[in-house]
Amino acid sequence: MLNQTSGLFNYANDPEFFAKGVGSEWFEHRYDRYTPERLVEIAVAHPPHAAPGESFHYSNTNYILAAMIVEKVTGRTYGQELTQRITRPLGLTGTALPDGPGIHGSHPVHYSTLFSPDPEPTHDATEMDQSFAWSAGGITSTTGDLHRFFGALLGGRLLPPAQQRELLTTVPTDGSNWIPGTRYGLGVFSQKLPSGVTVWGNGGATYGSWTYAMGARDGTHLLTSNMNGDWSGLGPFIDVLTAEFAPAESSAAAS
Repeated sequence: MLNQTSGLFNYANDPEFFAKGVGSEWFEHRYDRYTPERLVEIAVAHPPHAAPGESFHYSNTNYILAAMIVEKVTGRTYGQELTQRITRPLGLTGTALPDGPGIHGSHPVHYSTLFSPDPEPTHDATEMDQSFAWSAGGITSTTGDLHRFFGALLGGRLLPPAQQRELLTTVPTDGSNWIPGTRYGLGVFSQKLPSGVTVWGNGGATYGSWTYAMGARDGTHLLTSNMNGDWSGLGPFIDVLTAEFAPAESSAAAS
């Protein structure tokens, strides 16, 4: 599940589910509450894309099921496990799994097109119930906390060596209509930039917010950034990463 080769249908692509987040429908359904079980029900109502292990196909359903397994094995909630294992040990004071539509603390306004093909006008999409994303992207955080988290994860400070090797073992994403130039590990991916440099990390998006946290494979050099709009795609992130992570020979020549 974590390397996105389970073949499970992505519940977010269910036509009825997706339609509730488009245009005026979003305002009607912005406070809808979903349980993980309901999200899985939506997914398994569709046939799988492929047999398990056969090919990469990104699906939020994988992360929902992974967190449900965590709860089953530990007897604790996903939120409790996040706090005990990650946010508290790393001091991620700006990171939380919301239990409602609000965002605690200072935060930008999120501007969204609500999937309109025309980016004007945009709408304030800051307040919504993120239970539709849960373990697949429902956490709120800060760029500083994300920077610290990926530094610890990629730097091997969260997992023992054997699990770290599994984390960084990737599968190709070619032909899946996903991000070009990438390979997917266990919840992280590598991406080859136009400059030829490869960076590691992860990214995510919700209505009016795109975030990218990428950098060196060992976590020593990272760049975490966020845009509070959802109409520009990944282009600006790639430009910034390309400028920050210049090829070694270019850096040497410049100095």
